Amino acid sequence: MSFSSQTKGELARVVPTKKCCMLAEITGFLRVAGSLRLVGGGKFTIVASTENPAIARHYKTLIREYFGSNAGIEVGNSQVPGKARGSYRYRYSLVIRPDEKSLQILRETGMILIKEGNDFLSDGIYQPIIRNKCCKKAYLRGLFLGVGTMSDPRKSYHLEFVLNSSQVAQELKRLIGSFVDLSAGLIERGEEHVVYMKRAEYISDMLGIMGANEAMLEFENIRIGRGLRREVNRISNCDNANVDRTLSAAEQQIKYIELIDAKLGLDNLDPVLRETAQLRLELPGASLTDIGEALRPPIKKPGVSKRFAKLKEIAESLDK
Repeated sequence: MSFSSQTKGELARVVPTKKCCMLAEITGFLRVAGSLRLVGGGKFTIVASTENPAIARHYKTLIREYFGSNAGIEVGNSQVPGKARGSYRYRYSLVIRPDEKSLQILRETGMILIKEGNDFLSDGIYQPIIRNKCCKKAYLRGLFLGVGTMSDPRKSYHLEFVLNSSQVAQELKRLIGSFVDLSAGLIERGEEHVVYMKRAEYISDMLGIMGANEAMLEFENIRIGRGLRREVNRISNCDNANVDRTLSAAEQQIKYIELIDAKLGLDNLDPVLRETAQLRLELPGASLTDIGEALRPPIKKPGVSKRFAKLKEIAESLDK
């Protein structure tokens, strides 16, 4: 099961305890997953579809609890995007007919409003539904269960809501930004409007806001693990680079020392330079710090560096 499906499974088990939050979550889901069928006489049937049976059962229960409406569930097939013709997957559709209060539900969720005595279909987020912070969280949960998805955090950090309405997308972006230290981007992908997050801390906060606490903890554990691996790799790369530099410098120093030995003889060097040169020949892979600790008496790295600089100067003078 993907991380996104796992998260949705957890959210589908969250049951709002307050009536206002029930309404907000139902409204969010219907806004993005619902469509209307005109059945004549100015009456509508609401159809809200999902590929997850747990989500369909969740909203059937919420709608019955809040509205006293017994929505039906129909099972059908849909073409799998990007797959060969004939590749299908199941879709579960909540169906709320006129005799199950479809019009009352449309009015209370703000999907149908009245203007100048006439009904009209609204767009955007119905603001009276999300006056309270708890309702904003529930509404976001409904939106995510309807059209949300996220990548596996082991591979990348990405959470998005894929919407058909530009107005809903813009208002969703503002809704997310109403939470402290949280923001989202907005892009168009063909005819779709995508509200997205790529920063790990934002995604973690969003999971917590929607009520996916188990997913948030797993996300944070993965995030910490990725951070540790990056740090280990960084240190390892630095160590490897330092080793390469040390060996390269040591090779140059050995060349200088061999030139001095051939043209002057190490025995003719100052005793401290002779001791340093002999140690380098004995310890070709040692760092300057290691050389300094092997000297008697030991000296610090800068002192060893000065001695090798002097040996280089002597070698260059002999090579002219």
